[in-house]
Amino acid sequence: MITIKTKLKINTLKTIIKISLIVILFFLLGAFVVQSYSLYETRASLNANVDKAIYLITDQKMTFNIDTNAIFPNDESYQYTFSVSNFKNDTEGEFDLEYYIRIKTTTNLPITVKLYRNEEYSSSATNIIPTYSLTQDDDNAWYKVYNNTPTYDLLCDYRITDYYVLVVDFPSSYSAYKEYAGVPENIEVGIYSKQKV
Repeated sequence: MITIKTKLKINTLKTIIKISLIVILFFLLGAFVVQSYSLYETRASLNANVDKAIYLITDQKMTFNIDTNAIFPNDESYQYTFSVSNFKNDTEGEFDLEYYIRIKTTTNLPITVKLYRNEEYSSSATNIIPTYSLTQDDDNAWYKVYNNTPTYDLLCDYRITDYYVLVVDFPSSYSAYKEYAGVPENIEVGIYSKQKV
């Protein structure tokens, strides 16, 4: 037979467990809100500076070139932004897509290229194209090809926009090399998409 004292202890324990669960739920909800707001704030900030918008409604390949006429040796990084969306105004994709990005540069200038996805450029941001391979075309011209191996999903049930920051470095130490003066460099950004199966 359960005594009144035992019932009080059980009720007190139940109350403590309920309060503990509410507090834990509150902290988890708070963390989720902070993370969501942080992602929104980053995307809003990136959205304000988009240089080029790409719309992937069907499976396709889209490319564009970065204007390199303004690139000269400088200790500050050059930043170019672009976005990839699965909608444009009222037009939306009718099926799920997956895509990846490839950056291709000539080898005329000693530049380095980095690409950041859905985050602003900073020392702690993740470069999604850390390596490149050298390839040669039929005319014996050499290119650096930065392949972004992962694919990213654009699900047709959601309006999705991914923001990218392309960072080009051409250190000021190269300003003493006259062979680089006026030399053109081509930087091509390719977005390759296909229907997700």
